[in-house]
Amino acid sequence: MENVHNQIDDGVCYAEVTVTNRDCDTGQVLHTTNRIEGSCLCLAFSNVECVPRIKRVDDGVMLIETYVSDRAVISELVEELKSVAERVNLRRLTRRKEGATESSPTSVDLSHLTAKQREAATMAVSRGYYQTPRQVSLEDLAASLDISKSALSQRLSAVESKLATAVFDP
Repeated sequence: MENVHNQIDDGVCYAEVTVTNRDCDTGQVLHTTNRIEGSCLCLAFSNVECVPRIKRVDDGVMLIETYVSDRAVISELVEELKSVAERVNLRRLTRRKEGATESSPTSVDLSHLTAKQREAATMAVSRGYYQTPRQVSLEDLAASLDISKSALSQRLSAVESKLATAVFDP
């Protein structure tokens, strides 16, 4: 599978898939049309106004890339995907510089974060914990996650350490 393009219109998901034959360099474009059901991944992306780009499908695992307009959308998207997918993992965040004409992304590998660390970090960012001034307290975040303030502090410290190491340690 080379490229997948999806479009949702009036409850119908239109997909165009380019499949390349490995034996030769020829490709075939396949078109599909499906009525959207409640468990469609495309609908989850559409609900938060994002466009999914399916990059790879291997052994029941689907790698999807998308661009979000705001960090708060990440939490919404993850929740939408959790409602229709068996398992959701956020693997990498890439930030693009505003106004840049060329794409020079900065990538951070999130695969070393545990699910609980990802959940805590996603909530902290979306609720404004890292904004200046802070929009939410550590105590309020901990209560939302139903854990102690100390446990949340340790999780966020671990996340910050892993992210700083991933970004600044070659």
